[in-house]
Amino acid sequence: MSIKKYFQKIKEVLVYFDFEPLLFMWVASDILNNMVLWTSLDYWEKLDQPNTYWLYMAYLIGSVGMLVFLHNKKWLARFISFYLTIYLFSTIRYLVNIFGGDGEVFTVIDAKNILITCWYATMWIWILVKVKKEIL
Repeated sequence: MSIKKYFQKIKEVLVYFDFEPLLFMWVASDILNNMVLWTSLDYWEKLDQPNTYWLYMAYLIGSVGMLVFLHNKKWLARFISFYLTIYLFSTIRYLVNIFGGDGEVFTVIDAKNILITCWYATMWIWILVKVKKEIL
């Protein structure tokens, strides 16, 4: 199999196949990994980061909304958009922490985290585009 044929097959999967089972598994995993379920507001206050708790709570609301409305494309698109908005906010918050006035050095770990963040953002945008196309 040639490389061109390989990438053609990947394109066909991304364009023509359903994503709902993958989305179900991804969102269920996201819910189970959410820090709101495993910590308390007290924990984050002791770390002097109470807003992080509320950020995780917003993620939990978005994930549960996607799970509940997996069958309803219009509401699913709204919750994916909500999730993407939170994701954008937390990414900006992370970048401000890295490049803020702290004077901390940019590390390989930061580069890895930004790369992973871009990958996830691309994934969520792709899912939103697929849902929007199905609505049309």
